[in-house]
Amino acid sequence: MNRRDFLGRTAVLAAGAALAPGALRAACSALPSGVQLFTVRDLLQRDLRGTLAKLHEIGIVEGELYGLNGPENSSLFGLTAKELRQAFDANGIKVPSSHIGGALTNAAAIAEIAQTLGAGTVIVALPNEFTEQRDGHFAMVPAKGRAQLDALATRLNHVGREYKSEGLTFGYHNHWVEFVEVEGVLPYDYLMSHTDPDLVKIELDLGWVAYAKRDPVQYIKKYSGRVIACHLKDFDAKISSDVPQRKLVPPGAGAVDFAAVLAAMRAANVAHGFIEIDVSDDPLAGVKRGHEHLQHLQGCA
Repeated sequence: MNRRDFLGRTAVLAAGAALAPGALRAACSALPSGVQLFTVRDLLQRDLRGTLAKLHEIGIVEGELYGLNGPENSSLFGLTAKELRQAFDANGIKVPSSHIGGALTNAAAIAEIAQTLGAGTVIVALPNEFTEQRDGHFAMVPAKGRAQLDALATRLNHVGREYKSEGLTFGYHNHWVEFVEVEGVLPYDYLMSHTDPDLVKIELDLGWVAYAKRDPVQYIKKYSGRVIACHLKDFDAKISSDVPQRKLVPPGAGAVDFAAVLAAMRAANVAHGFIEIDVSDDPLAGVKRGHEHLQHLQGCA
Protein backbone atom coordinates (compact mmCIF):
# COMPACT_ATOMS: atom_id res chain seq x y z
CA MET A 1 0.00 0.00 0.00
CA ASN A 2 1.46 3.36 -0.97
CA ARG A 3 1.36 6.45 1.21
CA ARG A 4 -1.57 8.02 -0.68
CA ASP A 5 -3.73 4.88 -0.28
CA PHE A 6 -2.78 4.61 3.37
CA LEU A 7 -3.75 8.22 4.08
CA GLY A 8 -7.02 7.84 2.16
CA ARG A 9 -8.05 4.74 4.08
CA THR A 10 -7.04 6.33 7.36
CA ALA A 11 -9.26 9.31 6.61
CA VAL A 12 -12.23 7.07 5.86
CA LEU A 13 -11.75 5.12 9.09
CA ALA A 14 -11.41 8.32 11.09
CA ALA A 15 -14.62 9.71 9.59
CA GLY A 16 -16.42 6.48 10.43
CA ALA A 17 -15.14 6.50 13.98
CA ALA A 18 -16.53 10.01 14.44
CA LEU A 19 -20.07 8.75 13.76
CA ALA A 20 -22.22 7.23 16.47
CA PRO A 21 -22.73 3.46 16.12
CA GLY A 22 -26.38 3.99 15.26
CA ALA A 23 -25.47 6.47 12.53
CA LEU A 24 -22.97 4.06 11.00
CA ARG A 25 -25.51 1.25 10.81
CA ALA A 26 -28.27 3.50 9.49
CA ALA A 27 -26.07 5.02 6.79
CA CYS A 28 -25.53 1.74 4.92
CA SER A 29 -29.21 1.02 4.20
CA ALA A 30 -31.38 2.60 1.53
CA LEU A 31 -34.45 2.04 3.74
CA PRO A 32 -34.33 4.23 6.88
CA SER A 33 -34.38 2.06 10.00
CA GLY A 34 -37.65 2.76 11.77
CA VAL A 35 -39.77 1.58 14.67
CA GLN A 36 -43.45 2.02 15.52
CA LEU A 37 -43.09 3.54 18.98
CA PHE A 38 -46.08 1.58 20.31
CA THR A 39 -43.55 -1.26 20.57
CA VAL A 40 -41.74 0.54 23.41
CA ARG A 41 -44.76 2.36 24.87
CA ASP A 42 -44.16 1.38 28.49
CA LEU A 43 -40.48 2.33 28.31
CA LEU A 44 -41.33 5.70 26.79
CA GLN A 45 -43.77 6.45 29.60
CA ARG A 46 -41.07 5.71 32.20
CA ASP A 47 -38.07 7.32 30.48
CA LEU A 48 -38.75 8.99 27.16
CA ARG A 49 -35.34 10.44 26.46
CA GLY A 50 -33.43 7.40 27.72
CA THR A 51 -35.53 5.09 25.54
CA LEU A 52 -35.01 7.25 22.46
CA ALA A 53 -31.26 7.17 23.14
CA LYS A 54 -31.34 3.35 23.31
CA LEU A 55 -33.27 3.18 20.03
CA HIS A 56 -30.68 5.43 18.40
CA GLU A 57 -27.89 3.22 19.71
CA ILE A 58 -29.57 0.21 18.04
CA GLY A 59 -29.58 2.14 14.77
CA ILE A 60 -33.14 3.49 14.63
CA VAL A 61 -33.42 6.81 12.77
CA GLU A 62 -37.22 7.02 12.31
CA GLY A 63 -40.04 6.64 14.80
CA GLU A 64 -43.75 6.46 14.11
CA LEU A 65 -45.85 8.00 16.87
CA TYR A 66 -49.13 6.50 18.04
CA GLY A 67 -52.35 7.61 19.70
CA LEU A 68 -52.51 11.17 18.37
CA ASN A 69 -56.19 11.90 18.92
CA GLY A 70 -56.68 15.61 19.26
CA PRO A 71 -55.50 18.45 21.43
CA GLU A 72 -52.28 17.63 23.25
CA ASN A 73 -52.79 14.29 24.96
CA SER A 74 -51.11 11.32 26.60
CA SER A 75 -49.34 10.22 23.41
CA LEU A 76 -47.08 13.26 23.87
CA PHE A 77 -45.83 11.84 27.19
CA GLY A 78 -46.64 14.95 29.16
CA LEU A 79 -44.65 17.21 26.85
CA THR A 80 -45.70 19.89 24.43
CA ALA A 81 -45.35 19.00 20.76
CA LYS A 82 -42.35 21.34 20.54
CA GLU A 83 -40.64 19.69 23.53
CA LEU A 84 -41.29 16.23 22.11
CA ARG A 85 -39.82 17.29 18.77
CA GLN A 86 -36.71 18.50 20.60
CA ALA A 87 -36.36 15.14 22.35
CA PHE A 88 -36.52 13.30 19.03
CA ASP A 89 -34.09 15.71 17.39
CA ALA A 90 -31.62 15.33 20.25
CA ASN A 91 -31.49 11.59 19.58
CA GLY A 92 -31.32 11.75 15.78
CA ILE A 93 -34.79 10.29 15.26
CA LYS A 94 -37.24 11.76 12.76
CA VAL A 95 -41.01 11.32 13.04
CA PRO A 96 -42.39 11.05 9.49
CA SER A 97 -45.82 9.80 10.57
CA SER A 98 -48.20 9.18 13.43
CA HIS A 99 -51.15 6.89 14.05
CA ILE A 100 -54.43 8.56 14.94
CA GLY A 101 -57.53 7.22 16.66
CA GLY A 102 -60.37 5.39 14.99
CA ALA A 103 -62.93 8.11 15.66
CA LEU A 104 -61.31 10.15 12.88
CA THR A 105 -62.13 13.49 14.47
CA ASN A 106 -60.12 16.61 15.42
CA ALA A 107 -58.31 16.80 12.08
CA ALA A 108 -57.23 20.43 12.46
CA ALA A 109 -55.84 19.95 15.99
CA ILE A 110 -54.07 16.73 15.04
CA ALA A 111 -52.61 18.36 11.94
CA GLU A 112 -51.16 21.21 14.00
CA ILE A 113 -49.39 18.80 16.36
CA ALA A 114 -48.18 16.59 13.51
CA GLN A 115 -46.69 19.56 11.69
CA THR A 116 -44.87 20.68 14.84
CA LEU A 117 -43.39 17.18 15.15
CA GLY A 118 -42.32 17.25 11.51
CA ALA A 119 -44.73 14.46 10.57
CA GLY A 120 -46.11 14.74 7.06
CA THR A 121 -48.45 11.77 7.34
CA VAL A 122 -51.21 10.63 9.70
CA ILE A 123 -52.58 7.10 9.58
CA VAL A 124 -55.73 5.67 11.10
CA ALA A 125 -54.64 2.73 13.23
CA LEU A 126 -58.03 0.98 13.39
CA PRO A 127 -61.41 2.54 12.54
CA ASN A 128 -64.05 2.41 15.28
CA GLU A 129 -66.19 0.29 12.95
CA PHE A 130 -63.89 -2.65 13.64
CA THR A 131 -63.79 -2.37 17.44
CA GLU A 132 -66.13 -3.00 20.34
CA GLN A 133 -66.13 -3.67 24.07
CA ARG A 134 -66.66 -7.28 25.15
CA ASP A 135 -67.01 -7.93 28.86
CA GLY A 136 -65.30 -4.61 29.50
CA HIS A 137 -62.36 -5.39 27.22
CA PHE A 138 -61.32 -3.97 23.86
CA ALA A 139 -61.87 -6.34 20.94
CA MET A 140 -61.34 -6.21 17.19
CA VAL A 141 -64.36 -7.31 15.15
CA PRO A 142 -64.78 -8.02 11.42
CA ALA A 143 -66.96 -5.94 9.12
CA LYS A 144 -70.72 -6.38 9.40
CA GLY A 145 -71.61 -5.93 5.73
CA ARG A 146 -71.24 -3.90 2.55
CA ALA A 147 -73.37 -1.04 3.84
CA GLN A 148 -70.94 -0.52 6.71
CA LEU A 149 -67.98 -0.66 4.34
CA ASP A 150 -69.58 1.83 1.96
CA ALA A 151 -70.14 4.28 4.81
CA LEU A 152 -66.57 3.81 6.06
CA ALA A 153 -65.12 4.33 2.58
CA THR A 154 -67.05 7.60 2.28
CA ARG A 155 -65.74 8.69 5.69
CA LEU A 156 -62.14 7.79 4.82
CA ASN A 157 -62.33 9.85 1.64
CA HIS A 158 -63.74 12.78 3.59
CA VAL A 159 -61.03 12.60 6.25
CA GLY A 160 -58.34 12.20 3.59
CA ARG A 161 -59.59 15.38 1.97
CA GLU A 162 -59.51 17.17 5.34
CA TYR A 163 -55.89 16.26 5.94
CA LYS A 164 -54.90 17.08 2.38
CA SER A 165 -56.29 20.58 2.93
CA GLU A 166 -54.01 20.79 5.98
CA GLY A 167 -51.00 19.82 3.86
CA LEU A 168 -50.78 16.25 5.22
CA THR A 169 -51.03 12.77 3.75
CA PHE A 170 -53.66 10.42 5.20
CA GLY A 171 -53.28 6.65 5.28
CA TYR A 172 -54.95 3.42 6.40
CA HIS A 173 -53.33 0.73 8.56
CA ASN A 174 -54.75 -2.79 8.55
CA HIS A 175 -55.23 -5.55 11.11
CA TRP A 176 -56.58 -9.06 10.46
CA VAL A 177 -60.26 -8.13 10.60
CA GLU A 178 -60.27 -6.52 7.15
CA PHE A 179 -59.43 -9.90 5.64
CA VAL A 180 -62.55 -11.71 6.88
CA GLU A 181 -64.97 -12.02 3.95
CA VAL A 182 -68.45 -10.57 4.30
CA GLU A 183 -71.30 -10.60 1.78
CA GLY A 184 -69.00 -11.97 -0.90
CA VAL A 185 -66.27 -9.32 -0.60
CA LEU A 186 -62.95 -9.03 1.14
CA PRO A 187 -63.30 -5.84 3.22
CA TYR A 188 -59.71 -4.68 2.78
CA ASP A 189 -59.79 -4.82 -1.00
CA TYR A 190 -63.32 -3.43 -1.04
CA LEU A 191 -62.28 -0.42 1.02
CA MET A 192 -59.21 0.22 -1.10
CA SER A 193 -61.22 0.00 -4.32
CA HIS A 194 -63.88 2.39 -2.96
CA THR A 195 -61.49 5.06 -1.67
CA ASP A 196 -59.53 7.60 -3.68
CA PRO A 197 -55.85 6.55 -3.90
CA ASP A 198 -54.91 10.22 -3.87
CA LEU A 199 -56.70 10.77 -0.55
CA VAL A 200 -56.22 7.44 1.25
CA LYS A 201 -52.75 5.91 1.12
CA ILE A 202 -51.74 2.52 2.54
CA GLU A 203 -49.57 1.50 5.46
CA LEU A 204 -49.43 -2.27 5.14
CA ASP A 205 -49.01 -4.23 8.38
CA LEU A 206 -47.23 -7.33 7.12
CA GLY A 207 -47.64 -9.34 10.31
CA TRP A 208 -51.42 -9.01 10.34
CA VAL A 209 -51.56 -9.76 6.60
CA ALA A 210 -49.65 -13.00 7.25
CA TYR A 211 -51.82 -13.76 10.30
CA ALA A 212 -54.84 -13.50 7.99
CA LYS A 213 -53.22 -16.12 5.72
CA ARG A 214 -52.53 -13.65 2.92
CA ASP A 215 -49.20 -13.02 1.18
CA PRO A 216 -47.57 -9.75 2.31
CA VAL A 217 -45.35 -9.56 -0.78
CA GLN A 218 -48.32 -9.89 -3.13
CA TYR A 219 -50.17 -7.13 -1.30
CA ILE A 220 -47.20 -4.78 -1.60
CA LYS A 221 -47.14 -5.51 -5.32
CA LYS A 222 -50.92 -5.27 -5.71
CA TYR A 223 -51.02 -1.76 -4.30
CA SER A 224 -47.66 -0.60 -5.66
CA GLY A 225 -47.57 3.18 -5.80
CA ARG A 226 -50.17 3.53 -3.05
CA VAL A 227 -48.24 1.82 -0.23
CA ILE A 228 -46.26 4.54 1.53
CA ALA A 229 -45.07 2.52 4.56
CA CYS A 230 -45.00 -1.00 5.97
CA HIS A 231 -45.08 -2.33 9.49
CA LEU A 232 -42.24 -4.81 9.51
CA LYS A 233 -43.38 -7.59 11.78
CA ASP A 234 -43.18 -11.35 11.39
CA PHE A 235 -45.72 -14.10 12.10
CA ASP A 236 -45.11 -17.43 13.83
CA ALA A 237 -48.15 -19.72 13.72
CA LYS A 238 -46.37 -22.26 15.94
CA ILE A 239 -46.54 -20.05 19.01
CA SER A 240 -49.23 -21.32 21.36
CA SER A 241 -51.16 -18.40 22.81
CA ASP A 242 -54.73 -17.17 23.16
CA VAL A 243 -53.40 -13.66 22.49
CA PRO A 244 -53.07 -13.21 18.70
CA GLN A 245 -50.46 -10.48 19.16
CA ARG A 246 -48.11 -13.00 20.79
CA LYS A 247 -47.80 -14.69 17.40
CA LEU A 248 -46.50 -11.44 15.89
CA VAL A 249 -42.73 -11.42 16.32
CA PRO A 250 -39.66 -9.43 15.19
CA PRO A 251 -38.59 -9.69 11.54
CA GLY A 252 -36.63 -12.89 11.08
CA ALA A 253 -38.32 -14.74 13.94
CA GLY A 254 -41.25 -16.07 11.91
CA ALA A 255 -42.25 -17.33 8.47
CA VAL A 256 -42.39 -14.09 6.44
CA ASP A 257 -39.76 -13.88 3.68
CA PHE A 258 -38.29 -10.47 4.44
CA ALA A 259 -35.76 -10.65 1.62
CA ALA A 260 -38.73 -10.78 -0.76
CA VAL A 261 -40.52 -8.10 1.28
CA LEU A 262 -37.60 -5.67 1.02
CA ALA A 263 -37.26 -6.33 -2.71
CA ALA A 264 -40.97 -5.67 -3.21
CA MET A 265 -40.78 -2.50 -1.12
CA ARG A 266 -37.87 -1.22 -3.20
CA ALA A 267 -39.70 -1.99 -6.46
CA ALA A 268 -42.83 -0.22 -5.17
CA ASN A 269 -40.84 2.78 -3.87
CA VAL A 270 -42.13 2.30 -0.32
CA ALA A 271 -40.38 5.04 1.63
CA HIS A 272 -40.72 3.85 5.24
CA GLY A 273 -40.57 0.60 7.16
CA PHE A 274 -41.34 0.48 10.88
CA ILE A 275 -40.46 -2.52 13.03
CA GLU A 276 -43.39 -3.22 15.34
CA ILE A 277 -43.85 -5.82 18.06
CA ASP A 278 -47.31 -5.55 19.55
CA VAL A 279 -46.64 -7.55 22.73
CA SER A 280 -43.14 -8.29 24.04
CA ASP A 281 -41.47 -9.07 27.33
CA ASP A 282 -38.30 -7.32 26.10
CA PRO A 283 -39.24 -4.87 23.33
CA LEU A 284 -35.80 -3.29 22.91
CA ALA A 285 -34.25 -6.72 22.40
CA GLY A 286 -36.96 -7.46 19.84
CA VAL A 287 -36.31 -4.22 17.98
CA LYS A 288 -32.57 -4.96 17.99
CA ARG A 289 -33.11 -8.48 16.65
CA GLY A 290 -35.46 -7.29 13.91
CA HIS A 291 -33.18 -4.39 12.97
CA GLU A 292 -30.12 -6.63 12.70
CA HIS A 293 -32.02 -9.14 10.52
CA LEU A 294 -33.20 -6.42 8.15
CA GLN A 295 -29.74 -4.84 7.99
CA HIS A 296 -28.20 -8.23 7.19
CA LEU A 297 -30.67 -8.76 4.35
CA GLN A 298 -29.71 -5.35 2.96
CA GLY A 299 -26.00 -6.13 3.16
CA CYS A 300 -25.38 -3.81 6.07
CA ALA A 301 -24.54 -6.25 8.87
